[in-house]
Amino acid sequence: MEKFSRNKFLRSAGITAAGILLIPSFVRSRPQQQTAVQKPPPLDISLVKEFVGAAHKDFEKVKSMLTQTPDLLNAVNNLGGWDWEDALGAAGHVGIPEEAEYLLEKGARLTLCVAAMLGKIEIVQSMIGAFPYMKNSVGPHNISLMRHAKAGGERAAEVVSYLQYTGAKE
Repeated sequence: MEKFSRNKFLRSAGITAAGILLIPSFVRSRPQQQTAVQKPPPLDISLVKEFVGAAHKDFEKVKSMLTQTPDLLNAVNNLGGWDWEDALGAAGHVGIPEEAEYLLEKGARLTLCVAAMLGKIEIVQSMIGAFPYMKNSVGPHNISLMRHAKAGGERAAEVVSYLQYTGAKE
């Protein structure tokens, strides 16, 4: 076996260092391939308003519109004055659990207010346990967490009782 001398080490280290220094310039000199997918344009505001409006009263229309335009799922209507509402939020405050569950199955983002309306006591207790001030959370239109729970009817009765126990505001 050949002995590895100091000179051989320095020579091989120099060649390795030169190679390392050249790699970035080689990579930069190669033409960049476009791998990013082009995003579609933003949704039309009137379409978002129509979708969120339908979520207050017309579950069939929500399903139809979502089939035609899946990007509507998490689209948010800006009503001004910090009042933002998506279809799930609308279903939450008007108490349409079937629609809320449908939207969640499709990938909508769960909020504490919707969890309260759906009677998800474990989620509500966990969130308020971790963040006690959230007992006074509000959803769209500044509607309280308690009112969302009451919109859930019988399925959310345990949540209503819990919120009363915590002293949540109406």
